[in-house]
Amino acid sequence: MESREFSSAVTQDEHILAALAHASVILPFWGLIGAIVVWATQREKSRFVGFQALQAIAYQLALIIGGFAGGVCHFCSFFATFLLMPVGIFVAEGTGDPSAEGLIAVITTFFTVFFPFCLLGVFMLIGLAFVLYGLYGAVRVLQGHDFRYVVVGRWLEQYLNREEVAE
Repeated sequence: MESREFSSAVTQDEHILAALAHASVILPFWGLIGAIVVWATQREKSRFVGFQALQAIAYQLALIIGGFAGGVCHFCSFFATFLLMPVGIFVAEGTGDPSAEGLIAVITTFFTVFFPFCLLGVFMLIGLAFVLYGLYGAVRVLQGHDFRYVVVGRWLEQYLNREEVAE
């Protein structure tokens, strides 16, 4: 499969528009709308800007869907702690061993208090990494490079090449 080729006559304005589409990742939801506007207005004018903006749209959609999935996981973990708390208390009281009661109390406390917040912290770090990678793409495009997101870029490139062959 051959790579999408762009003419070497990509203007600085095109690089700026493509970088804006990538950099809009810093504004979840609104940034997606910005990338869509760039794609809709520039896809017929510049193949380079159209492809970069389309990548930014797909990447930001993945970020939003991942954010919702992370939120659901966090909610479920938070809700599950309230279901586990009575079970932990019941098991601790049933053992009759004070050291076992203490251990079960510590484990129950960890899962009821710390685990949901640790999970939230992990999801926030993943989200930050997503945003930083999008900003990296903006910088690379602004420097004049042809940027591809690791998974999204290749997938879109294959999809668009199939469309061109069909035409």
